[in-house]
Amino acid sequence: MDFNIIAPMPVTDVELVASNIAEDDHPVWDAGATYGQGDRVISLVTHRIYESVQPGNLGNDPVSDDGTWWLDLRLATKRWSAFDNRRSNKASRADEITYSIVPTRDCDAISLFGLAAGSMRIEVWDGSLKIYDQSFELADTGHVVSMYTYFFGGIFYARQKVLNGFPGYIGHRIDITISAPGGTAEVGHIVLGRNHILGTIMDGAEIGHVSHSRKEFDQFGDELLIKRGSTRKVTVPLRVPTLQAPRVMDLVSEVDGLVTAFYGSSEYAPNYGIEDLGFVDDHTQPLDAAGDSIFTLVLKTIK
Repeated sequence: MDFNIIAPMPVTDVELVASNIAEDDHPVWDAGATYGQGDRVISLVTHRIYESVQPGNLGNDPVSDDGTWWLDLRLATKRWSAFDNRRSNKASRADEITYSIVPTRDCDAISLFGLAAGSMRIEVWDGSLKIYDQSFELADTGHVVSMYTYFFGGIFYARQKVLNGFPGYIGHRIDITISAPGGTAEVGHIVLGRNHILGTIMDGAEIGHVSHSRKEFDQFGDELLIKRGSTRKVTVPLRVPTLQAPRVMDLVSEVDGLVTAFYGSSEYAPNYGIEDLGFVDDHTQPLDAAGDSIFTLVLKTIK
């Protein structure tokens, strides 16, 4: 099974050309308006939400404010939530979400995380000519483990989807449609970029559950469990031809500090859960002068 990582393309106002999600979470900041304590606004420059921390807040730009007048809530507007490097802050809309993106660099892969949808569709346009059109049903049969769950276990949908090999070249338009007819379509994060195979996954790959919940005590000494989110730590031993070691090191350096997608791929085998959204945490590459080298890549997921 090959281990893949996607070198992500930034999605800014230049790349995101259309969406059916309105950017109207709160009023747009107005230099001539006076805001009271607790009032919230959005900026169409940063696409983030800000909260006034003082009454009589007039003429103070939240983007450049040092925290005296505005608190940056570190939340993207709903339209931009799919590109804010977080899975938990989801973009949502009744029935269907659409995005149109024009790449400023070649990208042949897309991954979507935090999905709540029955299906999705990817279309690629070269001007007025549609050159790619693929739809995917997101029903997840992995929960069917018995005849009982087959008939009575309910319907489950995949929460993530990875696709590569489509012609997302510079200047093409990529239309993404996420459909949940009669419900609320959601997506937590979308990664578009160039797909790279780093190496072959060896036996011994590990997926660790990292809980961020905490145990505290009240004044009587009774335990209080503070429930928080969780992430994963993925440790993958890879086999790489030693001659390709510089290539792999360069690719790891390229995605260092970036939130990206990684996954295992094989024509005949499932990915065994090695498919997630995160960042490279550690990479040590001992080199075997003859043949292949075995090294370990450690990645951590984000919420």
